Amino acid sequence: MSEGAEWIYYNGEIISMDEKNAIYEAIAIKEEKIVALGKFAELKKWSDSNTIFVDLEGKTVLPGLIDAHQHLFHSGFNLFYIHCSHPSIKEMVEAMNIKAKELQPDEWIIGWGYDEAKLQEGRHPETTDFKDITNPIYISRYCEHTAVVNQTVLHLMKLTKETKAKNGEIVRNSSGEAIGILKEEAMNLAKKVMPAYTKEQMKKAIKLAINKNLSNGITSVHDAGLGFFSDSFEQEYTVLKEMAENKELSIRIYGMVLEKFFQKAIKKQQEEHSYFRIGAMKLFADGTISGKTAAVSIDYNETDHSGMLLYTEAELTEKVMVAHKLGCQIAIHAIGDRAVEQVIKAYDKALQTYPRSNHRHRIEHSMITNKALLRKMKVLEIIPILQPTLVYQAGDVYQENLDSTLVSQVFAAKKMMDHQLSPAGSSDAPITPFSPFFAMYAAMSRRTQRGKVLAPENKITLDEALKMYTINAARASFDEANKGTLEVGKLGDMTIVPPGFMQFEENEIKDTKVVMTIIGGEIMYRRGQENE
Repeated sequence: MSEGAEWIYYNGEIISMDEKNAIYEAIAIKEEKIVALGKFAELKKWSDSNTIFVDLEGKTVLPGLIDAHQHLFHSGFNLFYIHCSHPSIKEMVEAMNIKAKELQPDEWIIGWGYDEAKLQEGRHPETTDFKDITNPIYISRYCEHTAVVNQTVLHLMKLTKETKAKNGEIVRNSSGEAIGILKEEAMNLAKKVMPAYTKEQMKKAIKLAINKNLSNGITSVHDAGLGFFSDSFEQEYTVLKEMAENKELSIRIYGMVLEKFFQKAIKKQQEEHSYFRIGAMKLFADGTISGKTAAVSIDYNETDHSGMLLYTEAELTEKVMVAHKLGCQIAIHAIGDRAVEQVIKAYDKALQTYPRSNHRHRIEHSMITNKALLRKMKVLEIIPILQPTLVYQAGDVYQENLDSTLVSQVFAAKKMMDHQLSPAGSSDAPITPFSPFFAMYAAMSRRTQRGKVLAPENKITLDEALKMYTINAARASFDEANKGTLEVGKLGDMTIVPPGFMQFEENEIKDTKVVMTIIGGEIMYRRGQENE
């Protein structure tokens, strides 16, 4: 084995983000770990004849960026699906018709990404819209919490008027007939009749998702629920484990596991690999604001309802108690303030019953929070996981759907920091684009698509936004000893961006293009040499 460092990167602005906020000129990496930082002249002593030198040409080096909530299988497969961002249902149906002509009669047509608020008809598609297409059709809304199927799929599902979906809804007409709209866990009824994906298809999807992450500077991902995509934990776990063992993973993955599969997953928590390990138990407490299923404290505008809690307080507390008693981390999707409150109560009960320090329980999204909730989150040391790009992407819909009091509490990053919480940043891809830089821009500007500024008091600085995608995200997966900052002994995972990045204005942050993405010292992505 070589005595010297394998890699020395020099002539850069290396932002360590350590406690001293030190900035270095050069960094040396050996066996994936950082062995030295400092001036290039000082680091030459770490080299030998095998060392690879990389001239950074003044570029900025950041600690490898971490996406704390993403759906890798969804993201990869959605790259082959029909993207349903059509302006009307009529055009969506035409796209399905064109696809049907390319397929055998029993082959499925899968689409993704519609938003009824942006369709000319202003409604969800229904089975009647696809009456002339006999191929099975499954189209998920962009939020992945609602899907639409055609009559062929309803027939395969063998629904009756009595069929119900626990923790979900089969939308029906006044006669009690299903109209093809499936919400939350009702979507699994359709997934169960889909042909199973092959291992090779799943590996291909993961590779596509990895390439997208690398090109956006992401070095680690927290997958937000193994088993969520295929309704099979074993299948998804096996694919990722084999890819890790065969060195086919070029980003590091921390896998949360859906609660219904968690008992199967517990024993696998010990099977750690530097590129893949099992982490938190994942639950859902409510739905989404755009779908008006998130549980909020004030009725949605122009309605007489306030969303849905997927569990009673007792049910959620029981599930939390089981995992907490076992010493596991828990991550719960909660968007509306009623859901956030319910999750806090469940965590509080578990911690009172079985006190435990350093549990690092998480609330995924933590979208609507008031001061009382933030105070309680701090007391319990709960970690909020945010998706700032949604301020831009869905902020106008939030203003249309929510009471103004709730709008002012959406993604309260600054107030969370003021309460000494440590929010982590994420994309929730494929729900929003992968780019952490666009997310940082959204967190800094709070600007919506229509140019409105949503709760400007929650704007944060670039330094604060970077911390969400480095230090805070590393801590959210118990990885602060290896990730989050560039220090001796930590992994040599780095994101390289243009010179002067730390002085960029908001709009420059938004448009930042990654120059290189480094994993364990090795260049895994270089702009201009993409092979996606």
